[in-house]
Amino acid sequence: MRVAMVAPFALAPKGTTRWRVMPLARALAAAGHQVRVVVPPYDWPASAGLRWVDQGVEVVHVGQPSRGNLPDRGVLALQLARSVLCWRPDVVHVFKPVGYSGMAAMILALVRPALPWVIDLDDWERGWHARQGHARTLQRVLRWQEDWLLHRAGAVTAASQWLVAWASAARRGRDGVFYLPNGVELPEIGRGKVPARATPRVLLYTRFVEHTPLTVATVWCLVLAQVPDAELVVAGQGLAGQERELMTLATAWGIADGVQLLGWVPELSRAGLFAAVDAAVLPVADTALNRAKCPMRLADLLAHGVPVAAHAVGEYAVYIRQQETGLLALAGDDVALANAIVQLLREPELGANLGRAAASFMKSDYNWTKLAGVALAACDRAIAD
Repeated sequence: MRVAMVAPFALAPKGTTRWRVMPLARALAAAGHQVRVVVPPYDWPASAGLRWVDQGVEVVHVGQPSRGNLPDRGVLALQLARSVLCWRPDVVHVFKPVGYSGMAAMILALVRPALPWVIDLDDWERGWHARQGHARTLQRVLRWQEDWLLHRAGAVTAASQWLVAWASAARRGRDGVFYLPNGVELPEIGRGKVPARATPRVLLYTRFVEHTPLTVATVWCLVLAQVPDAELVVAGQGLAGQERELMTLATAWGIADGVQLLGWVPELSRAGLFAAVDAAVLPVADTALNRAKCPMRLADLLAHGVPVAAHAVGEYAVYIRQQETGLLALAGDDVALANAIVQLLREPELGANLGRAAASFMKSDYNWTKLAGVALAACDRAIAD
């Protein structure tokens, strides 16, 4: 099968193309399918016009318009559609029903109505638009675009069970919605034996989308009340500098000496970071955005065998099986979450067992080779539609 994939952004700095599109494309290519990934590099202009082959996947970055106005955006969407059509695919898998990829999907649907296509959802886009403060007129346009595409797509892949239910309702009685969670693609899964450390270290791997700095500071104070020498290592940054707000709170509350901000950690350095901590904490607010998402950072931690404690919200409670692949606290219960972290720090053998089970679980149930079968089923459904 010839499968064209339309990415929503470049390989960097955002994660969907790097963590979802490309691993799936490589798995399909490894299974013997021909795959082309078409990329709009508006957020990574240096890659405009570049082409390469990645483990059998043809990666094509279309040309970058010189300005960001509406006509140029239309040109970029047209370039995406043209790169798909000239390759003559059997089916097209479009990632995100909004933005450049969504515009390209609309063009394809109008120009080649017989071409089968699948829409992929990995976030609740309209929730993001409201959170980012888009003008109401723009939000209405994007909502219309999303509804138009969801209803007309031959099939839909959705990264969370919440999104599966939401997309099924949005399709107004049409079936063809497939659960395709984020997977892992690692040559070696797990992290081996963790050396004993004098200072217990807990990792917060975050963009501060799932929680507020206040929640993090509150949970960490509760941990320090029981393990005073523990250190919180923060990898990542917030969309609006929330890591600085966390440090301000830590300073005001007298706990700043035990909080370390790393900023963004390069992908090649993450395995070393994961091996350098005793556990990871993921506070998660019970919101529609968090229930809708499929947390790639959680998948990354579990696949590397890091013992994790998190709030039981959405897919967090799917990837983490209580007392089997990690520890869960009820949504909003910061005391229980702090106690779970303390338990992991005080019982290293428990953490090691949970980490090994988590890595094995991700390898068996969430590897992209297995998940590629779901994508193929969605493609077959679109072809038969």
